Amino acid sequence: MKKNQLEAIKKLEAALLSVKRAGLVLVGIDDNLFASVADEELQTEIVACSSCEAILARSNKGHEGTASVRHYGAYRDSGGE
Repeated sequence: MKKNQLEAIKKLEAALLSVKRAGLVLVGIDDNLFASVADEELQTEIVACSSCEAILARSNKGHEGTASVRHYGAYRDSGGE
C-alpha cells in the first residue's frame, strides 16, 4: 500500500475508536453510514429486527440520537456497489 493509503486507514481506525468511545454504533445502508446512540432501546430494537433496520427506522422517525454521513463509495458490504 502507498503511504497515503496507510495513513487513511490509521485515520479511519482512530475515527471508529472515537465513535465507539462516544457510545455510538454504525451501520452502512446504501451510500450512507448511519450512527446512532448505543442505548438499551436500540438493543431491544435490534433483537426485534436487525441493526440496519432498527437504525434506519430511528433515522426515518427523526430520532435525535441518530445521524448519517455519506461514504462516497468507500464502504461496500455484501450488497453494495
